[in-house]
Amino acid sequence: MNRTTLLPLVAAALAAVTATLSAQGPEPDENTWRLGGLRTAFCVQLLMDPASDALKDLPSGYRPVPASEAADLHVVLRGVLEEQPEFGTWSPSRLCFNAADTVQTREYTLAGHGGVHPHLFASWTVLAAAPGGPAGDVALKLFTNSGRLIRSARLAGQVMREARVAVGLVPAEDENGVPSSDERFQIKVGRTIVTWDGPPVRESAAVQEPWRMTWAATGARGAVVSGEIVLSPVSSRAMSGSLKVEGKDAFAKALRASPTRFAGPAYRGGGGSISFRK
Repeated sequence: MNRTTLLPLVAAALAAVTATLSAQGPEPDENTWRLGGLRTAFCVQLLMDPASDALKDLPSGYRPVPASEAADLHVVLRGVLEEQPEFGTWSPSRLCFNAADTVQTREYTLAGHGGVHPHLFASWTVLAAAPGGPAGDVALKLFTNSGRLIRSARLAGQVMREARVAVGLVPAEDENGVPSSDERFQIKVGRTIVTWDGPPVRESAAVQEPWRMTWAATGARGAVVSGEIVLSPVSSRAMSGSLKVEGKDAFAKALRASPTRFAGPAYRGGGGSISFRK
């Protein structure tokens, strides 16, 4: 019989760090969300075809920056260019997932449901630049699995799409009927399903510095807005496994077209914040 079990939490460290962040961090305002009980956070490194229909979602006047012109190119993407220089015209892209037990806004707190349903914030960005401006992460899509957060984001000038997230074990058994111990992280956005399956990684390293990412995007009123996520996780772990993309829309096609889809590291425990600027 197949079974689904939640991913393990770093319980003691999680509680301690979340309490510390709650005590020391600023209270949320109308443009800030606080994350608590970070279940998992990781990014997938990609390359995007300059002819991709998904790039139509860039803000007006922005252009994708080719990987051959990118500074601080991720080591995996740099390796692709060294072996396959024809991808130098493609642009670096990141698909980042953040699943937390709680999200606190100025008006309300979305609490956990016994660890069953984490709250999701995800971003799909590409390296791009405005005329005469520096290159940076520009969001093609932002996602969450909460209608209330979608409304709060719109009030802060941001556009988010609805997604569904499932976290647990791969629902499979071996030839002896033993349930799989591989972990699964899956999101569904429209007609696209992105699934990460991989064995649990036992070794982890303490995280000494916060992880952060900023982005620009087309806002709710058509103007360019920006945002930032800052995480203070307890630990990081390498990821091994496979990423599967299903679907036929521009999102799925762009992900599948990439010559590489490298995931990791995965961060767990602790908390963080998401801030929006109009």
